[in-house]
Amino acid sequence: MAIMFYPHDEDVGSAAIPARLELLLAGAERYKSIILETTAKPVESDSKRMAPRELAHAYNWQELARLLRELRELPEQNQPNRLTKAAYLNKLAEIYEVLRGAKMPKLEAVRLALINEANQLKSSTAA
Repeated sequence: MAIMFYPHDEDVGSAAIPARLELLLAGAERYKSIILETTAKPVESDSKRMAPRELAHAYNWQELARLLRELRELPEQNQPNRLTKAAYLNKLAEIYEVLRGAKMPKLEAVRLALINEANQLKSSTAA
């Protein structure tokens, strides 16, 4: 059985950062709905854990990690750059919020760290 990744590699490609953020958010929402659908169905086996061979859907963490790395490397030398980077980090935090809703509660720490980083960037522009 082939695994379906959300979002698809060919969808993300080499688009600009705002477009990739939107694609990753849409992929996260589709992934969340699939996960919540499958967990709502009764499980035939006795164990609640799934083996990797039983997975039919997965989130494309590689693209999310690549985008996070790119965002961290964005310049911060002037106020508009810091505000733009803060907005991107907030959007990335939204993606983590959606994924957290897909039965991944440990992502809350990452989401809070992204929001904290964005708030620090915003507060440094006010100084």
